[in-house]
Amino acid sequence: MTPMASETVNGAVLHYEERGSGPPLLLVHGTGSYAGIWSPVLDGLARSYRVIAYDRRGFARSAGAPHGGRAQHARDAAALLDALGASPATVVGWSGGGVIALDLAATFPDRVAALILAEPALHLTTHPTPGTIVMSVRSAFQRYVRRDPAAAALAMYRWADSYKTDGNAFDPLPEAWREQMLAHAPATLREMDQMIRPYPNRAAIHSIACPVTVIEGDLSNPAFARADRFVMRLLPQARLVSLPGAAHMLHIDQPQGWVDIINQATGQMPLPPAVPSQNPQQTSDPRS
Repeated sequence: MTPMASETVNGAVLHYEERGSGPPLLLVHGTGSYAGIWSPVLDGLARSYRVIAYDRRGFARSAGAPHGGRAQHARDAAALLDALGASPATVVGWSGGGVIALDLAATFPDRVAALILAEPALHLTTHPTPGTIVMSVRSAFQRYVRRDPAAAALAMYRWADSYKTDGNAFDPLPEAWREQMLAHAPATLREMDQMIRPYPNRAAIHSIACPVTVIEGDLSNPAFARADRFVMRLLPQARLVSLPGAAHMLHIDQPQGWVDIINQATGQMPLPPAVPSQNPQQTSDPRS
């Protein structure tokens, strides 16, 4: 990545990189991640957009723990868009960043022209799958018994980035990326703790009126497909698009496919066929 600039918003210094020109596109990274993880798709996106990728408060170069929980991240994103004169923007939120993007659109609708949600980690621990429970137990063992926060965060990363086929997308990442994400362990665990409470709530999500696209990898952990369907039920205007050959790190597994979907969602390219809705009995969920 090129050298990052910074803006002070809400008492925190947020570091960001800006590339390209055109309609503003804000990239909100997931739990434990940081702006550098977007590097496989930045050049492709910068051909069509003014791309803004930033380190959320408490991650990588942006120091400081959020004082208002995850809602502080939504306030930071709104303030950063204001500081950069980039509102309204198309907001791309991945994983935990997708949850923050939803709150941003619900709380600051004038800042968001459209939402693109890449497997948002919505209410994963409040209505867990069996795999989510197993991961939580393994992470808690490393955190509280072995007193190893990095190993606790690693348990989550490997679970979230697992393939249906075998293995995970975290272990093959460049060493510097893995080290940076493991260095985020305290912030990652803090954010995992905050997932115990539903955020944003259903009413807030249901209030979102802007266009919404949900991207789903066909090799992803089933917990994310479940969360995607929950979003689709709350937002009838949302469109679900599948990215073949990708798991949860969609933009790393299939960077060109990712860029194409962003272009399709914003009208730069023709839309692909939508993913058919499944039988409601097949997607029953206590949150519905």
